[in-house]
Amino acid sequence: MAGKDFLQPSFPALNSQQRLSDAKGRNKVELKPGRSLMDWIRLGRSGEDLTGVGGKVLEVDVEELAKHNQKNDAWIALRGKVYNITPYMEYHPGGEEELMRGAGIEGTQLFDEVHKWVNYESMLEKCFVGKLKSTTPVHRRVSLLKNLEQGGLPVVNKSLAKTNSADSKNGPVPPPSFKVPESPSVPKFDWFQTKTNVTLVVYTKWKLMKPEFVVIDRQGNNFLATLYIEDFIYYLHIELAEAISLNYEVKVNKDTGKTDIILTKEKPEQQWPSLGKHLEKHNRHVKVKDQAIEYRTCCVESVSQVTHDSKLLCLALPEGTRMCVPVGHHVHIRHKVSGMEVVRSYTAVLPTLTGEQGIRVKAGTVIYLMIKIYKHGALTPWIDSLKEGDPVKVSTFTGDFNEDRLSVCQNLVMFAAGTGFTPMVRLIHRSLEDPKSSLNVRLVFFNKKFEDILWYDQLQSLAEKHDRFSCDYILSEADSNWSGKTGRITLDLMKASLPQQTEKSNLLTCACGPTPFTNLVTQFSKELGYSEREYHAFQG
Repeated sequence: MAGKDFLQPSFPALNSQQRLSDAKGRNKVELKPGRSLMDWIRLGRSGEDLTGVGGKVLEVDVEELAKHNQKNDAWIALRGKVYNITPYMEYHPGGEEELMRGAGIEGTQLFDEVHKWVNYESMLEKCFVGKLKSTTPVHRRVSLLKNLEQGGLPVVNKSLAKTNSADSKNGPVPPPSFKVPESPSVPKFDWFQTKTNVTLVVYTKWKLMKPEFVVIDRQGNNFLATLYIEDFIYYLHIELAEAISLNYEVKVNKDTGKTDIILTKEKPEQQWPSLGKHLEKHNRHVKVKDQAIEYRTCCVESVSQVTHDSKLLCLALPEGTRMCVPVGHHVHIRHKVSGMEVVRSYTAVLPTLTGEQGIRVKAGTVIYLMIKIYKHGALTPWIDSLKEGDPVKVSTFTGDFNEDRLSVCQNLVMFAAGTGFTPMVRLIHRSLEDPKSSLNVRLVFFNKKFEDILWYDQLQSLAEKHDRFSCDYILSEADSNWSGKTGRITLDLMKASLPQQTEKSNLLTCACGPTPFTNLVTQFSKELGYSEREYHAFQG
């Protein structure tokens, strides 16, 4: 049995996606040798003063904060706490320029937009300067404050900005183009029962709604259903009137988005007098970005070796939990290393590419993760030590890949390097499982050596079984026995791997791997003229 925890909220919010190279995310950079997360942890334990103020706890006002906006003297305020980020510059995965965007300001909004799932309090604990005096969030540099008129709205076009002035009788007037965005209406909820079942009905009105976007947690009669509807979360939180079994079923009407959550009565034939008592979160409709991410205590059910340095973990979700990770989405694993909370993201995979795909995966009771073990990594040495029965903190899924894109393209070409192959596993399976589909699937798989190739035998078997699937293996450090392709990703190689562009090619290109690899594929895609609609970079 998995852990007993129901839900464990943590600071980072669910919608963090920390994309590698896309219009909404950031570009990660290669760090200098000796600037890894483990090196940062060691520096924090060294006793060196990382605060820059001798370890004193100060009260910092906005004016003082704004003075510290240089690379050699940079402070940032996050949720009212001020940190000296100067020593962290060379350790930041997003690079110095990205970190400098928050220097000298209250940077919570910027932080949340990029990587809210990171536990900055643990990461920057040794850099704590003090508390920010101001209670008014300042999300822009002081130099930009001059561009704010008295009405408090940023001036984009001064010809349009009409704010407080001598002839303004009714107070501040926002620019004509300013509109308050309307929030979607709260979904309607209903329920009904039969002799054996109780069905909860949510009218989402979202045609892209899928069963995977419903997460269920139950302890006893305490029932919580979390529905992810576009950019919002809708909760059903009920103390059920009677007992139910652990068998849940979720059905979604593709045309209307109507979602049925079917619960099985523990005592058939028993007529419920009511559904039960509404609890704290019931009928709440909130933005995903405003919600704290939830962690559950899962349990290691099995560990198997995939290659000499990669493992496949099967994690059992807590009893009563149903969570089917959507295709192309990932979960976060967190663990304290030397007193610092470390979080890493991993894409959920299938237990195998061939044969039975695992009923329990579809039922949402287990999660499979394929993880490469780095001897000197921050988190993977601990993961390498995990054995059956050990607890693991796993988050709710996050991601932005829309698998409906697979149904409207004719060619899917995936560029993967090393464990960047993991997001491709379920893409391959989903693309090939429909025998009526005509989608052509190609995997271009980069590795150092032959023994590094994940699931080589299964990929070969899949290629023999399906005419629509092909796989190219490219090694950068091949030995003399290798007769296949060698080298690294180049523009010419990528161009040769893609089908000839026609009006009917309907191509979708995906990439995942180490940061430099993904950045190159992104760059080459743009040079070849592919739009964002035709390309997706997964988190590596």
